[in-house]
Parts: sequence; structure tokens; C-alpha cells
Amino acid sequence: MQLKFNQKGVGSGEWGMGEEGDKQCPMRAVDASSLKSGNPPMQLAPLLGETPEVRRFANAALSLLASSLGTRPHCPPHAPCPTPVTRVILIRHGQSTYNAEKRYQGSCDDSVLTEKGRSDAYQTGVALKGIELDAIYTSPLQRVQETTVEILEGMEVEEQKRIFTSSHLKEIDIPRWQGLTYKYVQEHFPADYRCWNERPHEFQMAEPQPERQLRTGGVAVGTSVRQCFPVLDLYDRADQFWQEILPHHVGKTILIVSHSGTIRALISTAIAMKCEQYHVLQQSNCGINILNFPTPSKQQGQLEAMNITTHLSEITPKLKNGKQGLRLLVVPATGTAPHLINQLAERLQTVPIDFSLSSDLHTSQQNAEQLLKYHPTTVQLQVLRQDFPAIWQQKLLSQRAVVPSNDINLTCPTTGLVVACPSIIKNMLAHVLNTSPQYLQLIPDTLSVVYYPLKSPFPVLQAMNIT
Repeated sequence: MQLKFNQKGVGSGEWGMGEEGDKQCPMRAVDASSLKSGNPPMQLAPLLGETPEVRRFANAALSLLASSLGTRPHCPPHAPCPTPVTRVILIRHGQSTYNAEKRYQGSCDDSVLTEKGRSDAYQTGVALKGIELDAIYTSPLQRVQETTVEILEGMEVEEQKRIFTSSHLKEIDIPRWQGLTYKYVQEHFPADYRCWNERPHEFQMAEPQPERQLRTGGVAVGTSVRQCFPVLDLYDRADQFWQEILPHHVGKTILIVSHSGTIRALISTAIAMKCEQYHVLQQSNCGINILNFPTPSKQQGQLEAMNITTHLSEITPKLKNGKQGLRLLVVPATGTAPHLINQLAERLQTVPIDFSLSSDLHTSQQNAEQLLKYHPTTVQLQVLRQDFPAIWQQKLLSQRAVVPSNDINLTCPTTGLVVACPSIIKNMLAHVLNTSPQYLQLIPDTLSVVYYPLKSPFPVLQAMNIT
């Protein structure tokens, strides 16, 4: 399957939603610069796969894949067509100067893209080439604006494209930390950092507010301080964005270019994740995410791809929370597509795998052996209980805090492979995200990655549905 893109404008309105001058969520339309063309086309095979076997996983799986590709499944004669699905592609900006310097950015606009950031953003556009977009929404901050230009250049858009900027898509507002290094914050604000890391929904920060004081002979400008709740405020913004945007693009595909925290909030509010799980979703620079909204009147979506970075030549997303902990490579295997399993084995051949867990079903064992054909020394274990991933995960979360420090490998995480039927893996990932399995569109015979940092109370879903 090759991704198709119909080169057309987004519309002629000066505002992306509501009436012009809407104070609640102003959407400013801007014209992108004329973009260069002539770069070679590229298929998005690493993201979605392109094999006939995938299409055999019933009509639901076909609809799932087709929705990601910006097309619709064919309706048989006399059969009612399904409700049009609204597809949303979300991309984080490329590497910025503050990213490279390990500084908190927040909603400040001081950082710009590095050369790597520009190159990765361009490659992301190449990977998205051919997708038919109904609209593009971006944060107004310059690191996102620069990323958007590079993406459109990689997509070889030859005409001017109307782009809508929204203040709702700005990064989380953390005024006291913006511009400070991660290390400085950890050392000088240990209590606040602990709350941010362990209880993000309770994290609060004093925010200076300008105020005017009348005095005899003139006006003096002073400041007051307001306590804000950055994560709660961000989730409110994300919720408002969905409410105002989705009704305008029913059955269409839209692209959102934004920030790590904002995309996590957008995904979370779409799939009923609580703000307590703010740190559970990883977002890498230029990672690709896909949400599908099957019901136009509701803003409840389904997550169909998360933090895909294979178009940047990454086997799996890079770890962001240190290298001390356990990483699980999770494969929902069906036993009906051996060549897809073989492709995953080729992808994982350079990844160290310390052990594997699979059910005692013949298909799970067979798939595990095929995935480990380049790992002859990996310890392979079979488990009798079919719900072993959930049981094992609960045990892991309860005991990892007491692991002796001398048993920890400081240079790389312990990596395990988990192979089980799709329903079991889907329930496992839903448990990680603390949401219902109905919000996850897990594609069989793909790879998802879950990381359990040793010094964090939460597991981290690094990626979902890598092929």
C-alpha cells in the first residue's frame, strides 16, 4: 500500500473554526512559503506495512489500516457504508536548541530547530508524502512553525498551503522552569520536581501576573503571583481543541504539529487517559502518532499508532528516562503472517534481547523462536497462564522499587520479548495506559515497546504498532 496525497488547499476562511474574532480559541490562517520539489518519493512501509496478509484480518482490521492511509474500505453492493472516520496525524516538532541543551522549554519561544531538527522534519514530510490532508493545525511557537515548513517541503507540496495556528497547541506553561536545565531543576527544586514526576496532576507553580496600581501622579505597573496547575491547564486546552476542531473535519484527515506535552494531552483526552498518566506516553522529536475518531458527535478516539520513528532510521524510539530499568518488546502474534514476523526479526537483529516470554500455545512459541533467530543465547520461557503479561506486569510494578542497586546495569536496560495473542497484548497495553482496550487499535504482528524506568512510578509506552 502506498500513501496517496491529493494536493489541494485547506479552505479559504480566515479562521479555522467558529466566527472570526472568536476570543476563546483564535485560529490564525497563514500561507506557507513556496516549497521546493524534486525529492524522491518514499513509502511509509515502516509505519503501516504493505502486505496482502495484513488485509486478511477481517473487515475491522482493513478499516483500521485504511483509515490510517487516508482512504476508505470498499463497501460491498447493498451493504451500508460505515460512518466516516476522522483521522488525525500528530507530530512533535524536530529537535530544538533547548532539546539539545537539555533545557525545559515550556511555552517560551526562545528555542529554534537545530540542523538535525530540520533534517528529521523534512524526512517526516517525505514519509507522509501522498496523504490527503483536509487541514493543518500548528502551535504558534517558532520551533513548530519551522518544523511545519520542513514537513511540507518533504511532502513536495507545490502550491501554497493554508495553515491554521492555535494557541491551544502551545506547549505546557511552566514559567518558573523555562530555560533552566533538567539538572538544575532537579537539584534546586527537588520537592517540586518529585511532584512533577510522581503526581503531575497535583503539580502547581507560581505564575507572575502583571497588574496596574493607581497612584497619585501616575500609574505604576507591578506584578502579582497566581498559582497555576500546568498539567491540568494543558488537559483543559486539549479538550477544548478537540471540541472545536473535530466538527469541522468529519471523515477527513488533518495534520497537527505541536509539542511533546501537548500531544500527550491530546492523545490522553481522546482515549480517556487520566492526567495522572501524563508521563506514560513518550513523544520523540518528529514521532508520528495517529488517532481515529469513528463517531463525529463524540471526541472519543482510538489510538492506532504512537510515536513511530522508523522513518528516522530508529529501530525503536530512544530511551528518554535514563537507561536503568526494564524494556519490553511486545508482539501480538497471530501465527497467520510469518513474513511479517520475519520482518520484525530482521528489524530486531541488532537489539540485545536478554529473555523472552510467550504462552505455551504452539503459535506463540513458534513466533517467539522466529523473532529470536538472530539471538541464539536469549533465554526463552513459556508460561502456562494466558494472562501472564498482566500478572507479570503487576508483579513487576510492585517489586521493582526494591531492586538492589548492585544488580542494576547502568549502561543499558534489561530487554525482554513478550509474545502472546493480540487480545492479551491489547489488555496489557490498556493496563499500562490505565484506559479501556476499546480505545486501542492494535494491529496484529506489529511491535510495541513498554519501558519500566527504575526510578519512576509509571511505565512508559515508547511506541505502539511498529511494523
